[in-house]
Amino acid sequence: MWQLASKENVPLSLGTYLAYAAHRDNGGPQVERTLVYGTAADGTKLVLDIWLSDVATTGSSSAVVKVHGGGWTGGNRSQGIDWNRWLNQLGYQVFDVEYRMPPPERWKDEVGDVKCALGWVAANAPKYQINPTRISIMGFSAGGNLAMLAAYSMGDPRLPPSCDVPTVSVKSVINLYGPADLTLLYDSSGSLSNVQNVMKQYIGGPPTQHPDRYRAVSPLSYVGANTPPTMTLLGTSDHILPVDQARSLDQALAQAGVTHETYLLPGNDHGFEVNWGGFGAQFAREEIKAFLEEHG
Repeated sequence: MWQLASKENVPLSLGTYLAYAAHRDNGGPQVERTLVYGTAADGTKLVLDIWLSDVATTGSSSAVVKVHGGGWTGGNRSQGIDWNRWLNQLGYQVFDVEYRMPPPERWKDEVGDVKCALGWVAANAPKYQINPTRISIMGFSAGGNLAMLAAYSMGDPRLPPSCDVPTVSVKSVINLYGPADLTLLYDSSGSLSNVQNVMKQYIGGPPTQHPDRYRAVSPLSYVGANTPPTMTLLGTSDHILPVDQARSLDQALAQAGVTHETYLLPGNDHGFEVNWGGFGAQFAREEIKAFLEEHG
């Protein structure tokens, strides 16, 4: 990590590493921050936690819609509280989304809920002094997949939002170890039966049974000239997501002429940023800060 950081001119701090040695970025729903952003067709009230920045900005602020991970079957909003506080300190308004999960199968609903949240943020931009053309999305693991999928397939009638909201032109995407090709992930997870099991819960079966669904929820299927700028971070020691996922995405974005950055972090595993002071997390924050300053 020191070598990579030096190459990218990113400062790392041993003091920060030691200061957070006993700290983990774990959180959960913040009821006092919770708002309803929509009502699904099945009557479910869809909720998010809103984290407003008190940092003064000139004109309207930028927003970050944040999507939690958990293998499409677990997790909750405000799961990574330190990220929300950090983004607030940088002046970003943060909307931490919760989405419906199985049962039943939710392969359309999860991304539909995220699109509903994006539309709600855009529709309420004046209320929160947000520039509606500067809404970015950030996701972790399954949330990274959903963040890319929502942004890349925006306006595609095959994956509509779960509620009546305007189409949002997402400014940029930050993907932390989220898969871009779900068929490839399923096929490469033979020794990780739990990964295959949660994918079958989410999508309704294996790729041999639902090849069209697996393509539909793979962000790679939608990469094109209009895909928003994307940053991907993935640990080379990730025991769940192979680095081929990041490399395939990087290649597709390059071929489409999309502005993008891809970082493979040596020695870092899935969920590396939970160690808030770790070198991988420090590196990620510096690169994300610079990326949002340019594309957020």
